[in-house]
Amino acid sequence: MFVDAHNHMDFYKDNLSNAIDSINHSNIKTLGCSMDLESYIFTKKLSEYNKNITPCFGIHPWEAHKNYKDLDKFDDYVKECKIIGEIGLDYYWVLEKEKYPYMNLVFEYFLGKAKKYDKITNIHTKGAEKEVLDYIRKYDLRTPIIHWYSGDLNILKKLLEYGCYFTISVDIGYSKLTDEIVKILPLGRILTETDGPNSLEWINKKYGYPSEVINIVRKISLIKNLQFEEVREKIYDNFNKLKL
Repeated sequence: MFVDAHNHMDFYKDNLSNAIDSINHSNIKTLGCSMDLESYIFTKKLSEYNKNITPCFGIHPWEAHKNYKDLDKFDDYVKECKIIGEIGLDYYWVLEKEKYPYMNLVFEYFLGKAKKYDKITNIHTKGAEKEVLDYIRKYDLRTPIIHWYSGDLNILKKLLEYGCYFTISVDIGYSKLTDEIVKILPLGRILTETDGPNSLEWINKKYGYPSEVINIVRKISLIKNLQFEEVREKIYDNFNKLKL
C-alpha cells in the first residue's frame, strides 16, 4: 500500500478515470482534499465507489474571501468528514493583503471545529508558517498534517516537536530545501503526497498521476539510505496511526 496524503481529485477532469485506475492499480490510500464545498461533494461521491479515497472537507485559503460569510452552514460537512482540509494561510502566493483577514477568519472557524469534533487537519502554510504554528498551539490540535512545508527550518522543528506529520511532495530531488527537510524529519512523521496532477507539471512539465508517490518513496529511501520497502511500510504505518 502507498499513501497520497494530499490530492485534489477534481483537478484531473478528463483524466479522472486514469487517475482512479492509478490509485487502484498501485493501492494508494488517498486523502482527497477540497478547495470548497463543490470540490468536497465531488470527491465524496468518488469515495462512495472507491475505498481508497477519503474525502476531506475544508475551504482553501485561496477561496476564503469567497466563502467567509455564514460559516456555520458548513457545520454538517465538518462533522461528517474524517479530515478537515485543505485549510490554512497563504501569505506567499496571495499578494492581495486585503484577503488576509478573510483567510484568518475562515482558518479559525475550521480550527475551532477541529478542536470541537477532534478532527485531524490538513494544513497549507505557505509564507505563514509561524502564524500557523501559533494557531495550532492556540487550538491544541490533534496531530495536524502539514502539507508540503517549505518554510523556516526552526519553525519546522517546532511543528515537529508539537507532533505534526509532514507530507513530502513531488519536488523531492528538485528542491534542496525539501531534500534537507527529508533529512531532518524522522521517518515516523513522514507522509507522501502528489497535490493533484498540476504540481508535477509545475516541477518538471510532466502530468502527475497518483502513482507518482512511488517515485517519492524511492527518493526518500535514497536520501535516508533506507530500503524502499522499509520506507513504504513505515509511511503506510504512519497513515494508519491517524485512525481515520
